[in-house]
Amino acid sequence: MKAWQERPIEEANLLNPAFCCVVLTSSIVGYASDKGYWMPFPLSFMILPLVLHKPTRDLLPLKTTTSFPAWIQKNASARVLFYERVVSLKPYTREALTFGLIHNWLAFQEDGNLQSIKKETDIDKYLRKLNDEAQECVKRSHFLGKWLAKAGSPQTVMTLWGIRP
Repeated sequence: MKAWQERPIEEANLLNPAFCCVVLTSSIVGYASDKGYWMPFPLSFMILPLVLHKPTRDLLPLKTTTSFPAWIQKNASARVLFYERVVSLKPYTREALTFGLIHNWLAFQEDGNLQSIKKETDIDKYLRKLNDEAQECVKRSHFLGKWLAKAGSPQTVMTLWGIRP
């Protein structure tokens, strides 16, 4: 991973740790609001590749009642190069998680799940400061967290996407 000063401006803007942390936090809050417990750590590595990739983000359903396995089958194109996106965004996910842990946005639970220290109102405050596409990423990540909470075990979800913890 390149030093911060050496990153191209587009990369620095889209993949900066603060923004990616907000995206992850929004998803974690969404997950917990539906499931009643915090997001399993391995799922956090799926959030950025799904939300920051506009073609996939645009394919995501609008309602959490949409069956996850049926959606995956119908939208098989979303799985194309997904593994490669997970691998290429893994350092940025780690950087965002580290940022969140250092700045008291995130914490690990005793069971290894990721907890958000920030509330939905905190995320909404940051959301108002973002431009259109960045707002869309944060909003869709919240939805994605809720949807993943309904989709089944982390192993099932990851298997359907063609990856493993």
